[in-house]
Amino acid sequence: MKNFLYSALIAGLAASLSGCLNDDEHYTDFKNVGAVAEIPSSAFYGIEDNQGLSISTTPTSYTFDVNVASPTPPTQDVTITLSVDQATLDAYNTTNGTTYQLLPSTLYQISSLATTVKAGSRLAPIVVALYSGSDRVPDPGAYNDANYALPLKITSASNNVAISSNYGSKIIFAKIRNQYDGTYLAKGTFTHPVNGPRAINKEKTLATINLTTVQTEYADLGGSGWLMQLRVNSDNTVTLIPKGSANTGTIQFGTNKYDPSTKTYTLNYKYAGSGGDRVISETLTRE
Repeated sequence: MKNFLYSALIAGLAASLSGCLNDDEHYTDFKNVGAVAEIPSSAFYGIEDNQGLSISTTPTSYTFDVNVASPTPPTQDVTITLSVDQATLDAYNTTNGTTYQLLPSTLYQISSLATTVKAGSRLAPIVVALYSGSDRVPDPGAYNDANYALPLKITSASNNVAISSNYGSKIIFAKIRNQYDGTYLAKGTFTHPVNGPRAINKEKTLATINLTTVQTEYADLGGSGWLMQLRVNSDNTVTLIPKGSANTGTIQFGTNKYDPSTKTYTLNYKYAGSGGDRVISETLTRE
């Protein structure tokens, strides 16, 4: 398996470096390239790494490897140094039309940005601690809205090891998720006093607000900016809180509960309007 992974890395790096170093020449080995420092997970899975963090005062430990790609393992120790690099994040935002912000230094800790690949081996770890507890993040919803990201880039490697221009960086996107956060299938009925009933059958994303609360679209009116927060109480009853453009006079009736065994919300609510009440009954089941 290790030989397969190494062969795959060699092939991928050789192909990418050929374009960077000489557009007229295709490298099939490293005789004209030498050893290259890179981040293997960026080569295989892309620069993005999405991390869902539980709400806990114990930080989430995240580890990734740096690699020395070469025809044979290095015969000397190679020290590879990384940095938190705003320019990498800026470039990503420009390319993708996103607005990620640099993760504040109080919300992560890196034991060392320098790691050593020992002679005869290829890999060495970088360990990152990501904080998500209420002691540092009193408002998980605001944390998620900020679109935080931690961009890391290889800045140097010892013993004449080059740095990969393709796979020399990684961006960790951090989101806080409570146990209710996820994608759900909403099914039910929206009954209009004049136009009659219409079916609700759609996917909804439930996003973390705090330890017990998520936010999603209200009925099937999310496209109009109608939102609702769903708080699971200690007895698994659910309190609905209108948000966004949603009618603040919303009334819950009948059964409003969360079933942890099936991960299903059962909701019944209504609001007044011209001609009478709009009545919604729906279930949201985690997919």
